[in-house]
Order: sequence, then structure tokens, then C-alpha cells
Amino acid sequence: MSTYPEHFTPEDIQQIEQIKAWMVDRNYKQAALARLARVSASSLSQILGGSYATPPGKLLTNVANAMKHADDTASDTVAAVETSVFRLALTACQMARRYRNFAVISAFVGTGKTFAVKHYQRTTPNTYLIEATPTMTVQSLVKQLARTVAGYEGKGSIDDKFQAVIASLNNTDSLLIIDEADTLTPHVLHTLRRLRDLANIGVVLCGTEHLTGLIRPAHGQFDQIRSRTGFWPETIKAITADDAAALVQAALGDEDVSDEVVKRLFAYSKGSARMLIEGLVAAITQFRNGRELTVGLVDAVAKQALCLQSVA
Repeated sequence: MSTYPEHFTPEDIQQIEQIKAWMVDRNYKQAALARLARVSASSLSQILGGSYATPPGKLLTNVANAMKHADDTASDTVAAVETSVFRLALTACQMARRYRNFAVISAFVGTGKTFAVKHYQRTTPNTYLIEATPTMTVQSLVKQLARTVAGYEGKGSIDDKFQAVIASLNNTDSLLIIDEADTLTPHVLHTLRRLRDLANIGVVLCGTEHLTGLIRPAHGQFDQIRSRTGFWPETIKAITADDAAALVQAALGDEDVSDEVVKRLFAYSKGSARMLIEGLVAAITQFRNGRELTVGLVDAVAKQALCLQSVA
């Protein structure tokens, strides 16, 4: 085992050795892990080499979380990366569940909010997700909840089904997530508020920037939801440059991607995780044909495959 300075605790040293073993076992490059963990490459190099000047515990936690996400999502079509949007959506779900009230997460299209809440639902027990539509009525909502939550497929009135949902959820640690919540009508929103009150569970409303405008006006028709909302951050307009770097690295595995390439991809994406991964990275993967990943290649693919205007 290497020699480490005194301000490295035994736990720090053990974690460092685990990180080194993890990289060897998975053939994962140090620079790639640093980008995925949102830690500077130089800091990670100093930590692993035992020359970091301050206690490394916080940064080691970031690296450990990145390693866990890489392992947990290795079989996912799109890797779950702890972007700022992902963490905010996770916090919304945790807050709503813990305090059994509403949480609101609103973001521009393509920033990754739906991916985040679907990942949370898929990996967290007793979490139910309903995708709202502009045509959803109280009746269709209750029927869908009855099937999803209570397994209620038989005949009965809407009230019978609603009561079955309440009975199934009542005083459990369950969480209900409503995606595309900005499309809901006032009647459906009030039904959700009533469900939350009677079942004593948490509800997350997830939608576009229009969701905030629907609920926020003071003394409006949704004041009863507003007063029950315990977590409501500002609308997310775009992913960050660090988010983009982590997403690109996760999508391309352990390949050593240059900062210049990441910056160019982020510029083309205009803050959209969807454009970045499903558009740019997917197109590069399709048309790369073994060529080196350079800024020139990114420009060529952006123009020829996606008809994007130059950002150079």
C-alpha cells in the first residue's frame, strides 16, 4: 500500500485503494472517472497519489457515488448520471416522501427531468409514476391509479376506485409522481390534492416551465396545493457545462474525451441533455467509423447529420 499523509484518514486510504482496484477491474481511465464524478482530473490524481493538500473525504464521496452509478446503470440504455437536474429531481422525490406533501420540479424540455424521475421510480420501492395528458380527466386518472396502485381492474364507481387507492396508500411511505403535470386540468389537480390529504402520502408534480405558472399565482385557484408544497426550486432552464461533461463521459465509457470536444458538444446542445446524448453523441457513434473524436469531427457530424448551425 502507498504512503499517505497524516490528514488522510484510514477510511480515506481504504477508499482510495478501492478506487484504484475499481479502475483496474473495469479498465476505467482516471480522467474519465474524474469527469464522471465532477472532480478535477488534477485533484483526483493528487488524491490517488497521496499528495492532496487537504482532507479528501468530500471528493472521495463524489467519486464513490460516480462509481456506484456506473455499476448500477451499466445495463441501462442511457446511463443515469448525477447531473444537477438529476440531483434536484432526486431531492424533490425524497422531500415529498419524507414530509408527505407536494414537491414541484419544473424544467425546460430536454433537460432530463423525466429521465430522472423515471429512474427514481424504477429503482425505489413503493413509488408510482403516472404520465399525464391534456385529455386526462378525473375519471381516467382515478382508473389509472386504481390499476397501478391497487390492482383494481373490476367494476365499480369512480368513488369505489378512489377509495381503493386511498386504502392501498394510506399512511405508507409511498410516493406518487405525476409527469407532464403542466397538462393537468384544475379538477384533476384538486383530485390529487384530495388524494394526498386522505392517504397522507407525498406527491411530486413534474413538468415544463408552464407548471410553475399554473400553480404559483398567489391567492389563485391552486392555493391549496401551493400551501402544501414543501420543495419548489426555480425552473431549470438548461444543463450546466459540468453536467454535459459527465453525460458525454458516461455515454462514451472510458474513452479519453478532450475538454475541447466536450465544450463543442455542449455549445451545440444549447443546454439540452436530449440534444446532447440522443442527438449529437448518438450521431457521432453512428457515423464516426473508427475516426478519432475531434472538434472537427463534431462539427462535421453536427452539420451533416443534424443540420445544426456552426458554433465555432
